[in-house]
Amino acid sequence: MSLRLRLLLVLLLPLTLVVGAYAVVRVRHEARLLADEEQRHVAVTARAARIAVESALRIRRPPEVQRLLAELVQDQEQVQRIRVLVERRRSRPEFVASPEEPEPSASLAPLQQVMRTRQEETHVEGGGSARRLLYRLPISTTRGEVDGAVEITFVLGDPDIKASQAMQDVLLRLGILALALAALTGLVLQRQLLRPLSRLTQSIRALGEGRPGPSLPVTRRDELGAVAAAFNRMADQLEAARRRILADRERALDLEQQLRHAETLSVAGKLASGIAHEVGTPLNIISGRAEMIFASLPPDHPAREDVQIIVEQIDRISAIIRSLLDTVRLRKPEIQGVPVQPAVTGVLALLEHLARRRGIVLEAQVPADLPEVAADPAQLQQVLLNLLMNAIEATPDGGRGAVEARATVHGGQPGVSVSVIDTGVGIPPEARSRIFDAFFTTKAPGQGTGLGLAICRDIVRDHGGTIGVQSRPGQGTTFTVWLPQHGTGA
Repeated sequence: MSLRLRLLLVLLLPLTLVVGAYAVVRVRHEARLLADEEQRHVAVTARAARIAVESALRIRRPPEVQRLLAELVQDQEQVQRIRVLVERRRSRPEFVASPEEPEPSASLAPLQQVMRTRQEETHVEGGGSARRLLYRLPISTTRGEVDGAVEITFVLGDPDIKASQAMQDVLLRLGILALALAALTGLVLQRQLLRPLSRLTQSIRALGEGRPGPSLPVTRRDELGAVAAAFNRMADQLEAARRRILADRERALDLEQQLRHAETLSVAGKLASGIAHEVGTPLNIISGRAEMIFASLPPDHPAREDVQIIVEQIDRISAIIRSLLDTVRLRKPEIQGVPVQPAVTGVLALLEHLARRRGIVLEAQVPADLPEVAADPAQLQQVLLNLLMNAIEATPDGGRGAVEARATVHGGQPGVSVSVIDTGVGIPPEARSRIFDAFFTTKAPGQGTGLGLAICRDIVRDHGGTIGVQSRPGQGTTFTVWLPQHGTGA
């Protein structure tokens, strides 16, 4: 059974009982009122007829009196007959208005009784639709003496029929009232209770299905308004809990990825150590022999250039092995105050020949009055060198590379931001989130190990700084390193 039907039954059933009881009481009251009204009408009619009869008996002859009685019967719908008994000079003349009247001697006793008692009396005879009321009154002379009696017979309706008609009328009115109350009750329930409950049910169902909607409007100060406010608070708490769970899950995934990354670095460290041990000695022997051959060849010998290339490639292999070892080898930085301008100038001097050979212009905008940063000089040089090398390799001929530095505050702590800017091809959007991962590179195979930016990130983190990147494809890339100022307790 629905809530709407239950509420209607709960509200309308007592109302129906009250209305039914009221109908019974009302019908009984109406029946009494009808009976009283009928009695009053009969009494008034009977007294009026007596007055007319008394006046006629004084001034008219008996035939005229009988015609008067006949007219009274015809004029009054309820009057069936009128009998008059008059005793004058010991005679008993009788005037009867109804032709169906039986012999006078058979029914004169009641009239004579009224004459003796001088009191009005009524008598009901018959039943149902044949019920009649006989109203008997004494007739007086002008001197106040009773010299006769009049009997007026009234035809009364069936009281059951009248009660039934009254009941039908009352029930019709009460039925219309009950229907109006039911419609009004249903409308009030729909607007004040069922519609808010329907919205609450829809919101609960949506929340249970994982698709929370907007908050319920709290426009009332009753119990439903309190329920809506409590539901909104619960929904907000559940949403906050869901976000915390998602955040915890993301942190768990990050920790798992970091664990895998650490395992990868551990394997890489073992691999790099093995390579350094197994390959280092043969490379040293090959490098030494190649340098001896290179030194023994005359300057104009045709093989001299090939030997030089061999020596350079051996040095490149050695640098790659050292980079692998630097990535996996834990070394605590030796923090000290390092001036930024000399560090940048020294790195630019190392790369000036390479940039000029590739047709790239290197610029620096580093004020001399910048505060010193708290850093390991060698590791800071390694970071700047890696970033500038990447800038040179990503910039086409005729491009520009620049280093800009300025004093900034990060997280309420003073420091220096160093930006390495290039006008190269930029970084693809799908690769930006992975550029600091170890062994990830966008370069062609054989042209990079994918360790440079990972090394820079680890060094900057060890120094308590930050590193970030901004890039637009086809317009260049900017790497920004922030390091704390020396002497600030970093």
